[in-house]
Amino acid sequence: MIKNIILIFISCIGFVNWSYSQKTIDIKFLQNEVPKEQVYIHVNTTLLLSGEKLLYKFYCVNSGSNKLSNLSETGWVTLVNSDREEVFQHKLDLDNGQAYSDFFIPSDLPSGAYKMLGYTSWMLNAKGNYFEQDIHILNPYQKSNKGLILNDSIEATIQKVKTQTSNEFSLDLNKNSFSKREEVILSIDNTNKVRGDFSISVRRIDDFDKPKRVKSTNFSEIYNRNAWDFSDTLILPEVRGSFYRGRIRGGNKETFQSNNLIVSFAGEKNHVNIVSVDDTGEFNFTVNNGSSVDEVLFQLLGYNKDDFSVGLYKDNYPDFSKLNFGKQPTIQKNLKDYILEKSINNQIENAFSITKADQVLIPEDKAYFFDGELIKYNLDDYKRFKEVSETFVEIIKSGRVEKSKDETYSIFVRNENFNGQFTQPALLIVDGVVVQDHSKLISFGAERIQTIGLLTRKTFYGPETFQGIVTIETKEGDFPEELRGSYMKSAKIITSQSRKQYYSPDYKNEDLDRIPDYRYQLWWNPNANFKTKNSVNFFTSDLSGKFEIELEGFTKDGEPISIRKVFSVD
Repeated sequence: MIKNIILIFISCIGFVNWSYSQKTIDIKFLQNEVPKEQVYIHVNTTLLLSGEKLLYKFYCVNSGSNKLSNLSETGWVTLVNSDREEVFQHKLDLDNGQAYSDFFIPSDLPSGAYKMLGYTSWMLNAKGNYFEQDIHILNPYQKSNKGLILNDSIEATIQKVKTQTSNEFSLDLNKNSFSKREEVILSIDNTNKVRGDFSISVRRIDDFDKPKRVKSTNFSEIYNRNAWDFSDTLILPEVRGSFYRGRIRGGNKETFQSNNLIVSFAGEKNHVNIVSVDDTGEFNFTVNNGSSVDEVLFQLLGYNKDDFSVGLYKDNYPDFSKLNFGKQPTIQKNLKDYILEKSINNQIENAFSITKADQVLIPEDKAYFFDGELIKYNLDDYKRFKEVSETFVEIIKSGRVEKSKDETYSIFVRNENFNGQFTQPALLIVDGVVVQDHSKLISFGAERIQTIGLLTRKTFYGPETFQGIVTIETKEGDFPEELRGSYMKSAKIITSQSRKQYYSPDYKNEDLDRIPDYRYQLWWNPNANFKTKNSVNFFTSDLSGKFEIELEGFTKDGEPISIRKVFSVD
């Protein structure tokens, strides 16, 4: 219900001036009724060497109940260096308040102290209202490591890891000591009583002095100082995806006041949008989750001049100037041999990265919202014709191409409701991009077109009404450069992180005898929900030593769970 009300707010803002909307929205309602959010991020480690991956699981929870939040559908993660500069920013598509991703530590990233920040746009209505985790990075390939403090002490900082359990359930292993490349079976007790969403990291324990890892059981302490305030600014929650604002400049002011803005993404059908522009040239739109294209194309509807520009406002960020990085990373000199060994092992692992690659999970291809009503023609099912106009004459019975006196072309469709022809040209969409100049398609080679679809009824698209729609899918599916016009403006946006299936070897069923295995991170499972079984398995590597199993997450009732268990490999 609350999410639907917020959607109405956003829809209203699309038709009125943004600053005016800020004053008219019921601030008291937002303050007292709309759930507040907090973010917890489970990381696989807080100290990494170049060539390793920072793995993380993002949890967005209702700050009142600790249950996973379904309000925001977009999460943000930023890594900031001690100079308060952004190293990376990840956009995450949230599924029931959860997402996960990773960041490979490149060889050109300097050693030093870093901060990992996690937040939703809605959270930024309170100052300093974001999750933060200290991260140390060690780059052994740099001659000068100004970001490090070398300690002459010969005593290693022995990491003391105690087995931790929960009142509800615990982690059990089939044994406590394993051989190299041996299967480890991890069992969870009382899974019938405990349901929730968890992430598991299994990693070798080392002797580095590293930042303390924030746990799900104590992360809320970060937010004790934060007070929500909507008096000066208002950042609405991203309840349908990523929310963007921008402005049109130049040209004739009356032009963008009377013309709506077309928003398209090449190759993506379900992200075509038509939005209103206010009298100052401002507009806003939402990109639904699942977009993988970083270029957005803008056109003024019914306008073909190149005398205007379109720009997007910067994303909302936490205030980096308030970050406190504390002390620099301290490394004992007696760990030199261990660092050298680990660096070599990391290089070997990366050399075999193709064999051990994580599998990117390709999202399903989402169609136009009217896709089920399209009359589709796969041109491979018919005799091929060289010209598009000839193809319409011979194959596309519900459509026609007309040539005007000024030698331009327009495409029309038949009105299914009255068995007659529409009098206005159809909306033409090619590979997810609206093409207003139909002549460009007519001069396009028909042999490069895969399918033609027709919607033969009057259609409401945003604030506009069209007399039918024609969709074109090219064989490449990426919107050909020839169809672009100078009246199409572009801007770059951040795409969402792809979901992955993280690699884990299976020595029972894979022939890996000749493949070296120097994994320090034995296993990473960001989606351990234990709904179907109460045990999981993974394999040790060619490394001996102590390894730590770490489980973090939240039960369905909002109770944080943080469990540790240690085992050895000989």
